[in-house]
Amino acid sequence: MTDPGAMVLGVVPARGGSKGVPGKNIRPVLGKPLIAYAIECGLESPSVDHLIVTTDSPQIASIAREYGADVPFMRPAELSADTTPMLPVLLHAITEAEGHYNEKVDAIVLLDPTGPLRAVDDVEQCIKLLRDSSCDAVVSGNTAHRNPYFNMAVQNNGYVRLMAQASEPVGRRQDCPVVYDLNTVVWVYSRRAIMQERARIPERTLLYLVSPERAIDIDTDLDFEILEFLMSRR
Repeated sequence: MTDPGAMVLGVVPARGGSKGVPGKNIRPVLGKPLIAYAIECGLESPSVDHLIVTTDSPQIASIAREYGADVPFMRPAELSADTTPMLPVLLHAITEAEGHYNEKVDAIVLLDPTGPLRAVDDVEQCIKLLRDSSCDAVVSGNTAHRNPYFNMAVQNNGYVRLMAQASEPVGRRQDCPVVYDLNTVVWVYSRRAIMQERARIPERTLLYLVSPERAIDIDTDLDFEILEFLMSRR
């Protein structure tokens, strides 16, 4: 359960050095940069008290401010590498935001630009789950089509074996335990999860289920084409 009197901080992470798709975070999608969709959703969410963009790029910072986000600090180079995990970025964001706003961060809402089909209701529902339960995090996911108990494999000494073994032999995918793909629609962490437990998926984490068609995660040029097709239909 969170403290209703403390700050809920929305964080949009957007470093400038994307290698898979250069300029990914500010690439135009139906007339707006990709990052704008995350910013607009965060600003429209009533439970988010402040929305910041954490970036190392002056260009991204300028575009973020244009769409209404705060950029109260620039992300340092040591937190902007390809190999930098998200957790220290969020830890840095909490520390800097508390100094800037002079408020204590109680919960942090991660809105990655690569999940642009999220809705305000997704954000609000995840914050509500965190507030109304004893969990330390809420992560979004969708039912996975591939299943490690049936058609996902690894190689061991040159031979293929299933990634996971069910307690009894499984002949159909439909009979396997249900598994989920985690996506970037919205993740919400309590302060304790970031500052103390420091785990990407804390021990007490709840799943927020979204439909697969809204769970697109932008990582390639093809993903952008699919996104524009889906958004044009909406």
